[in-house]
Amino acid sequence: MMRKISLLFFTCLLSSCSFLKENEPLPLYSLKSGFFEPKTVLSVPLAIDIPLSEASLNTSRIATTPSPYRRDYLANSEWPDRLPKVFHEALMEGLGQRWGENYITRTSVGLQYKYMLHSEIQDFSVYHLDQESPEVRLKITFKFINLRERRIVAAHTFETSCVSSLTVEGIIGAFNQGLHTLLETTMNWMEDIFLKESLLNPANDKLSSKRR
Repeated sequence: MMRKISLLFFTCLLSSCSFLKENEPLPLYSLKSGFFEPKTVLSVPLAIDIPLSEASLNTSRIATTPSPYRRDYLANSEWPDRLPKVFHEALMEGLGQRWGENYITRTSVGLQYKYMLHSEIQDFSVYHLDQESPEVRLKITFKFINLRERRIVAAHTFETSCVSSLTVEGIIGAFNQGLHTLLETTMNWMEDIFLKESLLNPANDKLSSKRR
């Protein structure tokens, strides 16, 4: 009985039952892509758009999903910025490591790009906080777009999940681990697209060269 009470109390601390004083700053936790082995693939710039997300994820609060139709937030922790911006920075970091920072750029008004990577965050939250082993789930849709020809070259939704310990540090670690796994899968998918796209446009500026 005491064990269940302790677990419930700790879950309350992780969720919206906060005992922090009003306006007291919350601890900030970072999201990093992790290390990726460099590859010589891109030969033209690739613009990375800031991801879209539903309103409940477009916040600096770290989201939880207690039930299929309910969204809540961890009470004693935050991302350093709104999730789409935090995810965008981690995405830029990871792709820059993989394909070279000179080829990965941000979308800017007034500049024209041939290729852009668009993404939408569909899930980025913690499940089962009432259990001893919570689970973080990531679900991101990526669209690879040829802006000059106004067409979507390819689109795919990637999902991953990681079991976490019942601590804030454990949950953040699971988010970072899940992000690295998801990006690795996404990069492999995109590298196949680069090769196919270059074969479709042999006379134009090639999107990719042979992998080395």
